[in-house]
Amino acid sequence: MNLLLRPFRSVLHVLLALNAAEATVVSFICASLIGGFILFQTEKHRTVETYVPVLQQVQVLPIGTNTHVSAKEETHVFTQKVTQQGETFIDSLFMAVSALCVTGLTSTDFSVWSTSGKIAILIMIQMGGLGIVMFTSIFALLIVRGLTERETFRDVLSGILDVDRPRVLHMMRHVAMYTFFIEGAGFLILGIHLQANPSMIGDINPWWWALFHSISAFNNAGFGLLNDNLMHFVKDPLVNYVIASLIILGGLGYPVLIAIHASIRRFLFRHDNVIQSALDRDVSGVVASSVQTRVVLTCTALLLFIGTAIPLLVEWGNPVLQDMNIFQKITATFFQSVSTRTAGFNTIDIGALHVTSLFLYMMLMYIGASPAGTGGGIKIPTVAVLYGYIKDWFGKPGEPVRLFGRKISRFAVSHAIRLYFFSTLFLGVMGLLICFVEGQYL
Repeated sequence: MNLLLRPFRSVLHVLLALNAAEATVVSFICASLIGGFILFQTEKHRTVETYVPVLQQVQVLPIGTNTHVSAKEETHVFTQKVTQQGETFIDSLFMAVSALCVTGLTSTDFSVWSTSGKIAILIMIQMGGLGIVMFTSIFALLIVRGLTERETFRDVLSGILDVDRPRVLHMMRHVAMYTFFIEGAGFLILGIHLQANPSMIGDINPWWWALFHSISAFNNAGFGLLNDNLMHFVKDPLVNYVIASLIILGGLGYPVLIAIHASIRRFLFRHDNVIQSALDRDVSGVVASSVQTRVVLTCTALLLFIGTAIPLLVEWGNPVLQDMNIFQKITATFFQSVSTRTAGFNTIDIGALHVTSLFLYMMLMYIGASPAGTGGGIKIPTVAVLYGYIKDWFGKPGEPVRLFGRKISRFAVSHAIRLYFFSTLFLGVMGLLICFVEGQYL
């Protein structure tokens, strides 16, 4: 028995020695490969119709020439319909990575996937939104607790959740509590609404639709069960604003949610010193600072306003907003402003929008949401610190950066500059590679 457990223990000891960055990379690679294999298995019995590019030689007669001039051959790319059994492993792996990264990008028609495949995607969305390392660390801690006294994974979680080591498990409790409550509230509201209007989603179970989209929205994933995503609900205010609220709450970040919750409780029990003291102990070490909370809430409101107002003006006469009254147009542009920053849902045809709106959406996607949340991007505080750095550099060179009258540490400023530089460099290199590949093969 000991011989059988020896390799297992060796792997565990290696995992325990990983730091936060190494654990993140290893966990993501392993989860992606396992998820891709699971999806490949769940979809292998389903017939898939897809289109593949085919190169063909075409005889082309130059314009303006007479019939005696011979035609020249040119290579053109056409698409050919192909029927295959199941999804390819590449598509399955892509879908797994997309779910774990909560991007919402799909390479196949997700609406026709099997129920097992959709459940697997939903689990990966939840893992990706809350953090792959947190899930793998919890699993490892439960196993290792009986084998070793080392608690290195708590240090890993401390780095991931951005809290002090002694408060890691306390922070995880808050994460689980808020996730269950917010996703549960969205599930109940959407389920009741769709149960009363079942024709809106065809033959899909209303409660399954509500559960899937509540989890997908809170985790800023953007996966939908219909082949047009949420375009069918463009004029439904309840679906629009419930999903938008879930996206916003997930993007605010858990430390900010804790700060908001604590502020509400302090106000409600402001005359009870016992409850106030218990509250201070409960949120100590896991709550966002006052300046971070103000930065996140203020910038979130500002970005939502900008992302709504500019496309509303630019797309006012666009056919995608036709047959809508003013409230419906505001709702449509507001939803896209919310979703664009990290979620990936859409209620209108994004490809039909003006290039001005698309460029603004790219900027919003780049900024993203807030730290320790379910959203992506370089994060709102990063942009806020960069803005404060530039403003103070022009106004008072050499003075500490300030936001809302509070000094920002030099480490935070340097971290924001590094993140901005490397993210811009990464996007430039990846964009260059995509242009090269498209130019070669498409």
